[in-house]
Amino acid sequence: MSGIHANEEALLRTAADWRLRLRDPDVSEATLLQWIAWSAEEAHLAAFERVNALADEVELLDDASRATLRRAFPARRPGRPWLPLAWAAGFAAAAVGGYLAWGLLTATVARDYASAVAQREDIRLPDGTRVALGGATRLAARFDSQLRKVELNEGEAFFQIAPDDTPFEVRAGQVHIRDIGTAFDVRRGGDRVIVDVAEGRVLVTAPGAVGVHEAVAGQRVVYVPGAGLQLSQVDPARTAAWREQRLEFDNEPLEVVIASLNRYSRRPVRIADAGLGSLAFSGTVRTDAIDRWLEALPQVLPLRVEMRPDEVVLSRREPTARQ
Repeated sequence: MSGIHANEEALLRTAADWRLRLRDPDVSEATLLQWIAWSAEEAHLAAFERVNALADEVELLDDASRATLRRAFPARRPGRPWLPLAWAAGFAAAAVGGYLAWGLLTATVARDYASAVAQREDIRLPDGTRVALGGATRLAARFDSQLRKVELNEGEAFFQIAPDDTPFEVRAGQVHIRDIGTAFDVRRGGDRVIVDVAEGRVLVTAPGAVGVHEAVAGQRVVYVPGAGLQLSQVDPARTAAWREQRLEFDNEPLEVVIASLNRYSRRPVRIADAGLGSLAFSGTVRTDAIDRWLEALPQVLPLRVEMRPDEVVLSRREPTARQ
């Protein structure tokens, strides 16, 4: 192997293994003591520092470059020879083998993302997957060599999955969505979850559901606690309509509708009477005209709307007294 002797390569591989083990949040005290003993030898410490320097270079790569490097050095299979790392001029001096590059790129990557109220954000995950975040949305990405996992903590997100052999899974509360080459939208309001498929197909599982539900483009899967999964049709053109300032609702509880509105309204809306929350609503609400929709709501539902300076209150409308 040009420029790298077998023993030097073995030492660098060991150093890379140590780096990955030490990055484990649950690293044990025994492991730390073993590393201290191993790094006491000058050559070992030098190899470890060299690995860390290369790791810093890898972290500076943009998503496209990281994806290219990852494809160039697939996971090592038993009996497969170690591949040299030939990567641009900046890495030429630090070429230490395909295994090292793979190890640095497939270590667990954990990142959190969030958008503000009434703001949407377009982000790109470490694997190149594009995600549009709706207002007041939070998600956490945890990627490793076995699984690309995203946790939608609240809000709504539209996913355009980057092709990869590693499975991609979105978890929204108790609902698990496994991607099969697709684009889909996930909306979470408390424990209620709605999945709209724009392209391809997904597999959805949840407590109380019998087996796995498969949904294809033009289908919606709704999870309601206690009722399992419900499959229905949806216009693909309406998927993630919130990206065009339209919130679409189809026979959904008012409490769910208001929770969605509050992710876009700078003046929060509150339901004063709990009984109103179960009223069903179907229709479209523009995120740039929420106040107008609220003012017209009493024409659709039996309630009263009070516009206050710091909030909007929905309360039960009293019956009109007979003359």
